[in-house]
Amino acid sequence: MTLSRELFKMYQLDSAIDCGGAYFQGHCGHNLYWYFDTQGTERPVLFIHSINAAPSAIELKPLFTHFKSSRSVFAPDLPGFGRSTRNIGHFTPKDFAREIAAMMEAIPGDEPPDVIALSLGCEFVARAITDFGARARSLTFISPSGFSARKPPSQKAQKRLKGVLNFAGLGRNAFKLLRTERSIRYFYGMNFSGVIPSELVDYALKTTKAPDAHSMPLQFLSMGLFTQDAVDTLYKRLNLPVLVIFDRDPNVSFERFADFKTDTNWQFSRVTPSLGMPHWEHPQETISVIETFYAQC
Repeated sequence: MTLSRELFKMYQLDSAIDCGGAYFQGHCGHNLYWYFDTQGTERPVLFIHSINAAPSAIELKPLFTHFKSSRSVFAPDLPGFGRSTRNIGHFTPKDFAREIAAMMEAIPGDEPPDVIALSLGCEFVARAITDFGARARSLTFISPSGFSARKPPSQKAQKRLKGVLNFAGLGRNAFKLLRTERSIRYFYGMNFSGVIPSELVDYALKTTKAPDAHSMPLQFLSMGLFTQDAVDTLYKRLNLPVLVIFDRDPNVSFERFADFKTDTNWQFSRVTPSLGMPHWEHPQETISVIETFYAQC
């Protein structure tokens, strides 16, 4: 079968994780890609990366690599990123959640997966469960967004910001500045208390130069992918075991963790010092926290 020009271009992007993978058609009809290893016999794990200027499945690579020795593991590039279709038009948090719900349903076997998500990806996973009935055995949220006492900009403000970014190619030109090595190192530096892993920087440089790489990041920068009052509309509606791993994060804050002090299905574990990527800075400690949590589920 002859590959379309778009798929051919996507294939040119190097693998984020050294393992098998495949393209599949997402719920909204776009070509999506996920990395997987199905040799493990224990309950499957699904990894959901964050949303920013240069995200991909590589963000959760240390955990994927660890768990593949015992579990079936799946790590998609979300729509608009990595090897998945980049130019997908306007996408909403519900669209992302719907795609994630479909991915969870597509995982082979009868056992629902444990899900590990990062930052804004946590909001999408929560919505996949609360709004689309996705089944999961447990959730692990790493430095999740949506717990700040400060609310995201209103829809009116988002619309104005989107208009500014779309004006005369301003957003696209801004993205060209964001994808330079200097900028990528600067923004990753905000999330690491120590040395920035070179493989993250190298892959970000590659993925941000793919055709239409600016499309979804500009939607993110307009703040339209965040949920208003995620605590009450999403997180408080979860009735399964949830582990939150955190420390400090320059991009999000956690004042509303206090709302869950009496909720027995929620656990909070601090891995320090870290700034949003504890699974890279302290992989063994992060893995130990997750394994302990799984043993209790």
